Amino acid sequence: IEQLREKGVAVIGIQASKVEDTTLDDWIKSNSISFPIGTIEGDPSTTLGTSIDEVKFKWGVKALPWLILTDKQHIVRAEGFVISELDEKIQ
Repeated sequence: IEQLREKGVAVIGIQASKVEDTTLDDWIKSNSISFPIGTIEGDPSTTLGTSIDEVKFKWGVKALPWLILTDKQHIVRAEGFVISELDEKIQ
């Protein structure tokens, strides 16, 4: 993660499925995750006007995990690639 930060890349995670907060916290701690992880909070039908599956569809998520690379203007530059392709995609 530090090498990515040095390249100006910010890493965030989004937990798209409903899990207990303690389960997610335990997973973060046990895997030594050092980047922020957010969740879709509440009932998506009231907060986003749709279901979790529709949110994933609108975000273009075809599988989990789904990697998305944006530039500083938040324009998507690459998506759906594997982590081993990250260095190539950053170029």
